[in-house]
Amino acid sequence: MLDIRPLRDSDAPAVHRLLGDPQVARWLRPGGMSEPFSLTECEHFVQAQIGHWSAHRFGTSLGWEGGRCVGWSLLQHTIVAGSSEVEIGWTVARPDWGRGLGTRLGRHALDHAGGLGLRSTIAYTRPDNVASRRIMEKLGLSYEREFEHRGLPHVLYRTALSA
Repeated sequence: MLDIRPLRDSDAPAVHRLLGDPQVARWLRPGGMSEPFSLTECEHFVQAQIGHWSAHRFGTSLGWEGGRCVGWSLLQHTIVAGSSEVEIGWTVARPDWGRGLGTRLGRHALDHAGGLGLRSTIAYTRPDNVASRRIMEKLGLSYEREFEHRGLPHVLYRTALSA
């Protein structure tokens, strides 16, 4: 059973187990970087996301199965191509790829966004990330356009929410 709960101060090691995997990190790093995330980077990420939760009442949640972190569900403010947006996202531990967890984690973020009275959310990824693009479509997001983000081409998907 998947237990999804908000990120906590003590979660940096769990996040590092996700992002310390080079096959996971490669989808999240900017252009020109390919190395896994360090524990220090993950500690900074956790602190920033806890700050986001405090400021906005939403943010990143971790998905757990049997005491093991299997991924995250992201809901955050972001800037995309100069526009302020609310982004949903997901990251799944490599041993758990192909189990449908990305869709479940994305659905969790999307459902939470719907409860906040937001008008729309976006998700984006690189054009070659077929798995994430498939999840975006399963969640009902529609392709909007291509853009450059952090030195790499990306595709933007959007969904309207019932406010």
